[in-house]
Amino acid sequence: MTQTAKNPNSTARLIIVLFLISAITALALGLVNYVTAPRIAAIEAEKSRAAMEEVLPAESYEEVSYTGGDSMVTAVYRAGDAGYVVEVAPSGFGGAINMMVGVDTSGTVTGVSIVSHEETSGLGANATREEFRSQFVGATGSVAVTKDGGTIDALTGATVTSRAVSNGVNAALNAVASLG
Repeated sequence: MTQTAKNPNSTARLIIVLFLISAITALALGLVNYVTAPRIAAIEAEKSRAAMEEVLPAESYEEVSYTGGDSMVTAVYRAGDAGYVVEVAPSGFGGAINMMVGVDTSGTVTGVSIVSHEETSGLGANATREEFRSQFVGATGSVAVTKDGGTIDALTGATVTSRAVSNGVNAALNAVASLG
């Protein structure tokens, strides 16, 4: 039997080639991220602005300080004299559901808009449909799905998502109430 000895130069060459490939790939990914990041941020900002406009139309939206401590509330915006738009991120079945909730000066929900989600297509993703979201319009106090004694009809096969949206609306109502 003959044994072949490993050439130390070939091992070193292999390591150098793999390092170079990794470095070039990392550089390319970094460059793509650098070039596309501002455009992605602008699209996200426009999407958020459109969601605010949908739930509570106003001339302008001014971010206000929220110190209520509810981790679901990510931002609160004063919508002129119309009320507030609260950005919340309740935890759904597939992850955070980023949504905007409009609350007028009397503490009534004026609209709910789902900005982004990771819910199951065909089930939890149906939370974006107007028929579901419109159930929250006019709500005051607290909301819950019918399975929990409330008035919100849960999405078929997506009770976790329905509860998450209800929790987000409740967090928004509580945030506005805490602002006084």
